[in-house]
Amino acid sequence: MSKTLLRILVHILFVVLLVGCASAPKPTPKPKAENFLTLADVNGRISFRESNSTPDIRVIRAKAKAFIKQNDLRSAKILATNQATSYAVDDMVRELLTEENYNNNFEKIEEYLSKNLDSYVVDKEIVAEKRIFANKYYGIDTAFKISRQKVLVALQKDLKLINTSSSTLVVVITSKKSIDLSGSGFQFGDLEEALLNQIQTDLNQRGLRAMDFRNAVTHLQTDEKTKEQFGKISKEQFLAVVSGSPADRALLNKQIQNAEGFYTTGLSLLQQLAKVVVEVNIFSISGNTKGDLALSLNVTAKNISTGRGGAFANTVANVARRGGPNVIPSAMITGLVQDTYQDLKREFIPQVIKEMSTITVGGDKLMPYEIV
Repeated sequence: MSKTLLRILVHILFVVLLVGCASAPKPTPKPKAENFLTLADVNGRISFRESNSTPDIRVIRAKAKAFIKQNDLRSAKILATNQATSYAVDDMVRELLTEENYNNNFEKIEEYLSKNLDSYVVDKEIVAEKRIFANKYYGIDTAFKISRQKVLVALQKDLKLINTSSSTLVVVITSKKSIDLSGSGFQFGDLEEALLNQIQTDLNQRGLRAMDFRNAVTHLQTDEKTKEQFGKISKEQFLAVVSGSPADRALLNKQIQNAEGFYTTGLSLLQQLAKVVVEVNIFSISGNTKGDLALSLNVTAKNISTGRGGAFANTVANVARRGGPNVIPSAMITGLVQDTYQDLKREFIPQVIKEMSTITVGGDKLMPYEIV
């Protein structure tokens, strides 16, 4: 009897254990390791490449993810792409600003740039995309071609976060007195204006402030005391200051002909006007009866931000244009200037930009606003 009762009790206990195990919640199966992907697993090969012919265009890579709501992959992809665009533009901003300037103006920058992010993007491509984090997020790997110039304009002109007062170049055009242009159909002043405009425009677009001698002196005249002292300085006097030649050999007018002190003061004048002087010395302009023209010049950049200063970039350019009976003289000038400047852009201009990024003014390095 006791054995029978024991068997019944054991059977009841076994049944109770089975029921208890059946009612217990089943543990959620863990996702397989190969299916649990993160944003680090989203990788692709980009086709975009940076080119020397378009130095303003930067290729920036960015990754982003977005939560998938109601299995709507299209919306998640759009959100992730927008986020990646924001990251890419932000990288360009960080490159142009100091860390302190960026952090102090973060909200202002974010509010302004976020209104029209696509205006800074030249092109974009999604190089990889997949579901990640247990299929709950959509991740993308992207590459963007960002216009450095447009971002720079936004920071410098619109948001006024970049001060270019310490990034000034003064451009001076010189020539030999013996150049005869009477048979060419144009005057030397025409060529001078064209060269000045070309150099100034390009350097200004690259984030530096370039002025010719006349504008520089006019700019300086805002200070009444300085205006009284230097308001009537001539180009010859300006070049004498640049060259640092002794007073008795300089091209100066009578009022300061023998004033050695002019150079000390003159250097102070230049340092108020500029940090770098770009001097374009035209050697010759020659032509023939067919209307062909040739231009030869030497371009030198001088660092005058310190007492040591000195030339750091120099280029000799020789260009020629074929004329003809139907060629307009002014068109020849334009062609000569454009061809000359193409030569300068290959070596000379990058050297100027690089120097501007290393000069120290008041303990602060000038911002490198160009990709060299």
